[in-house]
Amino acid sequence: MLNTAQKLNRSLISHEIQARFISKLAHRINISEEVKHAINSNIPVVALESTIITHGLPYPENIGMAKTVESLIRDNGCVPATIAFVKGMPTVGVNSEHLEILGLPDIHNVKISRRDIPNVMARKLTGGTTIASTMMLANIAGIDVFSTGGLGGVSRPWTLSDVSADLDELGKTPVAVVCSGPKSILDIQRTMEYLETKGVPVSTYVDEAMRSKIDPYVLQRIENIQRESNSDARSLNEIGKFWDLQKYNVPGFYVRDSGVRSPFVWENPRIAADMIYNGKYRMEMENGYVFCAPAPIEVALDKTIMDEIIDEALQLAEQYNVTGKELTPFLLQTLYEKTNGKSAKVNVEFVKNNAILGSKIAAELSNLKSDAPSIFQPSNLEEKTEINNTKPLIESKLKLAETIVVGSVAVDTMCRIINNPPLMNDSNPGKIMDSKIGGVGFNTALAASRSNADSSIMLITAINKNDVSGKLILSKMKEFNMSSEGLINISNENTAQYISMHDTNGNLVVACADMDIITNIPSNSVLKKIEEHKPKYILLDMNISSELADDVFLKAMELDIKIMVEPTSGVKCSKLGLCNLAVFPQTPVELLTPTIEELAIIHASLAKNGKFEDIDGWFTVLDALGINSQLRERLVMASRKFPLLEKYLQKGVFQQAFQLLPYFPRLVIKDGSNGVLVVQIETKEPKTVSFNGSDFHIVNTGSRHRLFLSIAHYPAFKVNESDIVNVTGAGDTLAGYLLSKGLSVDGKSIQEAQKWAAASVCSPDAVPNI
Repeated sequence: MLNTAQKLNRSLISHEIQARFISKLAHRINISEEVKHAINSNIPVVALESTIITHGLPYPENIGMAKTVESLIRDNGCVPATIAFVKGMPTVGVNSEHLEILGLPDIHNVKISRRDIPNVMARKLTGGTTIASTMMLANIAGIDVFSTGGLGGVSRPWTLSDVSADLDELGKTPVAVVCSGPKSILDIQRTMEYLETKGVPVSTYVDEAMRSKIDPYVLQRIENIQRESNSDARSLNEIGKFWDLQKYNVPGFYVRDSGVRSPFVWENPRIAADMIYNGKYRMEMENGYVFCAPAPIEVALDKTIMDEIIDEALQLAEQYNVTGKELTPFLLQTLYEKTNGKSAKVNVEFVKNNAILGSKIAAELSNLKSDAPSIFQPSNLEEKTEINNTKPLIESKLKLAETIVVGSVAVDTMCRIINNPPLMNDSNPGKIMDSKIGGVGFNTALAASRSNADSSIMLITAINKNDVSGKLILSKMKEFNMSSEGLINISNENTAQYISMHDTNGNLVVACADMDIITNIPSNSVLKKIEEHKPKYILLDMNISSELADDVFLKAMELDIKIMVEPTSGVKCSKLGLCNLAVFPQTPVELLTPTIEELAIIHASLAKNGKFEDIDGWFTVLDALGINSQLRERLVMASRKFPLLEKYLQKGVFQQAFQLLPYFPRLVIKDGSNGVLVVQIETKEPKTVSFNGSDFHIVNTGSRHRLFLSIAHYPAFKVNESDIVNVTGAGDTLAGYLLSKGLSVDGKSIQEAQKWAAASVCSPDAVPNI
């Protein structure tokens, strides 16, 4: 078993390895922020060339194709990086405006290979990159996988000695090219020989059509042997021999079978990724890789017909004395005309198919870079590793968490609508901000750790570590120095995402949340962590299921752990009515932090589920608090001086709060810019100093002087309206601060918590760093 330090060290390996392969020239080219972030975070990226946009397809089909391919890559969990030159600037990850410029027919965009780059940059030209120049720029940026249509090669007749720069680039640039094989117009046999001389492995995909001709039992046995870590050398070599005996040929772009033997095969994306990882990252080989994918049967063209058309096109080229860099475009145009445009249409389908396969390879390679042990790792890991004299990054002993947060983490995307008020049932102009990591559980855990640097806090939540959002979350948690020990991987669910729309003042208008993975967090995994760490405090974010909440309540009672509940939203907090709640003083729930609206929903949910019919339990506590007409009269009198109290009386806020107290003995009720109302059960008469900062407070003595009921209102920390950016993280930040202070709700804690909440609404981030 690996100890904790070794596990943590492994998590750093992908960044260590990646950094060694990002060129020192990366700062001299324009890399989009999305691509840059993905590369730095080990999120899989797939590079795309742009000559198919500038020279391959007519407008507007070229733009439509480019956008479709980028979407396919995103759908498969990767980030697309279309590469081109824009006004002389090498650009990795062109934006929509650049894409349009590249595709316009009335702009004389140039075709750019390696040799053209100095001239293009000197003259500030715009144009599309070939395979060679795309590989070069992808390598500078640190991208491993590049998806395209067809590969360049040795021209026919070979006596012309016309060899594509693509082949030479493959011999010296460690980028994997996923394609449909060399173009059919080329001399494919000599292309394979040239690549062999350059040390470039060429491997052909065993797709479903090929697999269907193999005995399923044999395929299953192969998979079993490859999956076993202790398989013997004889069995592993038998697999290699089996694939060699199949005698698969490389595809010829338009056709599935060129008639030329493929040196190697890849039967799944993991094998392809393994080849790249071992060659590039373990052996530091500097050559590229060619992964050929035969065209899908339904779109591939007939080889006999294509051979006849190509022979005719070559004769025309000789007749018109077309040579050099003009030869390939001439032949492709002739094929287009002879096939009535079908060659261009199938070209697009090949590109789409290759983009999907390239994405799968990139995703597998990303996993390998994350999971594999470092070959540079010292044999004896020291007890502590320090960087820049900061806190120890790796410790030999597991540090127990004093506080655990069980709840949600999600990728949050915030949109600000310009129309005021926003138009319903219509499109609204606005701004889409960058995606950030959020979720109530994540935000409260981050706020708690930032407001108390000495606290030990662990977030227990669920992600899919293999999708883009999951990888982004892992990266950010490392960046924020948050423990990832509590992350539970659920591979058949999407990592949670939340998209919110805000008005010009930053107020929430509407939101959409895909949080299924959070409601499916397994109880056994959560309870195991709680038993291991035995924390003092647990915060429950009610994005979780009521069943999990019940299990945590029981475990907390067993281990004498205090619980704080953050209701999250009106829909989510209604689940509290379904829970098996104990009453004071047996309840493990110490603190509930609803908004005014959530308070009413929780009250209604408990009433609906019969929680206020427990005469022996609930009513006994309520009666002991001395809640009667005299208390109401005191509140009415106070409301004449404090009009806000009159609003609370009219809305039934006090009545709802009082009736919830037996189940939730401390209530911090959030009311936005109106501040915070604190209602709680006290076992000792509170001193006046505990209400410092309040503009109103009442202490009610219960029957037989055994219990006290305190009510206090604290005004919000003043914020200029012009400084407000968004208000979605204010409640989470306030809750996180209170969590870090041991659930204290005295005047000092409430005032400080509101300062943190105020900083949140003025920050582009949900949780400020102050």
